[in-house]
Amino acid sequence: MKSRILIALLASLMIIVSCDSSQDLKPKTNAPPVVTSANILPETPNIQTELHAMVQSQDPDHDPVTNHYEWVKNGEEIPGENTNILGKGKLQKGDLVQVRVTPSDGKVNGTPFLSAPVKVLNSLPVIQEVRIEPRVAYANDNLKAFVQGFDPDGDSIHYTYQWEKNGVILSEERDGTLLTGRFKKGDSIALTATPRDSESLGNPKKSNPTIITNRPPFIVSSPSNKMDGNIYTYQVQANDPDDDPILFTLKSAPKGMEINKETGLIQWKIHQGDQGTQVVEIEASDGEGAKSIQKYRLSVAAR
Repeated sequence: MKSRILIALLASLMIIVSCDSSQDLKPKTNAPPVVTSANILPETPNIQTELHAMVQSQDPDHDPVTNHYEWVKNGEEIPGENTNILGKGKLQKGDLVQVRVTPSDGKVNGTPFLSAPVKVLNSLPVIQEVRIEPRVAYANDNLKAFVQGFDPDGDSIHYTYQWEKNGVILSEERDGTLLTGRFKKGDSIALTATPRDSESLGNPKKSNPTIITNRPPFIVSSPSNKMDGNIYTYQVQANDPDDDPILFTLKSAPKGMEINKETGLIQWKIHQGDQGTQVVEIEASDGEGAKSIQKYRLSVAAR
């Protein structure tokens, strides 16, 4: 009786072992990988921004995961863009951008995951150059702003201006022109321009300073042929726009001719042999290197 029971138990055990072995021989089913999150950075791009897809994925079987990318603009796939980076120049202001990520473990693809959209925002206008014209400026000039800029989105640009004199802001001067009368010789004038499109202010840009240049005196009198016997006289008259003192010099003159360096009075005692055409050249200077010249011919009759 005991032998029969033992034989029955052994048979049952063999059946159980056989069932377990047959289950071990069945192939395991591969589980597809899963994307758990996908985001686009930066979250506030403009058309000059390079976009990056930040993706997290996992595989239940711990297989390595490869992600495949499709960039989507306004609901339509962008052809040829299949990496995790979307370069510049593919978008315009106002576009909605998403990235569709499909994970793969090399055996099977997981379910595609579509990121939340980001909107392409306004690009700031940019100033390329700002300067003051004329480049050589005098106290009686009107100074004008010269500005070159561009807007990456093609928007129109409006500029605002801030003028400075000797480092002090001229708060009431907001136009692109600084009228004469606000500065004098030696003043340092600078200009800051700020661009604006319909949505945003761009970064301001400041010009190099313009130093108001010294102006030369100018001779306003006409040469004289006045002779009083054998004495020639000519009262030279000159004005200096900067009200600097004027010095007079004879640069070229017949022998014996003299000029008063402060008053500009020319006197010449004519002698025998001085007849004919004489060349006279007068210089009026302000002592700071600025000067003007008057040159004329004087005819002396024979005596």
